Amino acid sequence: MSTASASTEPAIRLRSSIVPENLGLALGAAVVRKVKKRNYMCAVDGDGSDHKALGPAPFRSLLERDLRTLLGANPTIADYAIEPHELKYFIPNKRGGYDPHVYVPDVVCRCRQGRIVVVDAKISFIADRPKWKIREPFIREAYWLDHGVRFKTIQELDIRAQPRLANCQVLERHRYIVPDHAALMRIRDMLAEISLPATIGDVVRSARLNSRNGECRAFTAIMNLALAGELVLDLTIPFSCLTLIHQATIR
Repeated sequence: MSTASASTEPAIRLRSSIVPENLGLALGAAVVRKVKKRNYMCAVDGDGSDHKALGPAPFRSLLERDLRTLLGANPTIADYAIEPHELKYFIPNKRGGYDPHVYVPDVVCRCRQGRIVVVDAKISFIADRPKWKIREPFIREAYWLDHGVRFKTIQELDIRAQPRLANCQVLERHRYIVPDHAALMRIRDMLAEISLPATIGDVVRSARLNSRNGECRAFTAIMNLALAGELVLDLTIPFSCLTLIHQATIR
């Protein structure tokens, strides 16, 4: 091998680092990304009140907001932190060395079974840019090889797939602030008596729960049991009285 060719070959791979080392998955997790106060003329942003967020929950775009609706309605996700750490990783350069780069993820999720997943919401025209296509494999490699964490990029066609997103919005709107324990107990009793799968309409009618005008305590209880992972609802068709309920338990 010639000296000229050897000089352009990258040195041994450099290990990436994360600050803070716990990936920011701690109560009161701080947002580490430095941004302008608001992305005026660039995107619609704001501050969320995500019930699963371990700390502040700003969103930099409506796409990020929609992603967190999916995460909030997903019973396998225990909690998550928003932009909670910096990943310092390295990309080979043409001089035979490495250039340092810093990446801040959109969301770091902790699953109920303990698995951690780093998620980036990317609109397709940004995901298709050469700059991101060059960096993304090194970011993915750094998370997995150095920290044992999976990295996933999700684009708008997946995030905004309908009717899944609309169904998740329904689930989140019905999430209890104050649990209706009597309704939950009644629905659990009905599900034990009725052979599953059964439709939402069948369970609501069998429960015979008294409700105020404009509300349905049985329907809301079903939504909350689904959010808790006790039930599985079909998200591929719009929710209705014909939606099938399946029994499930998250372990």
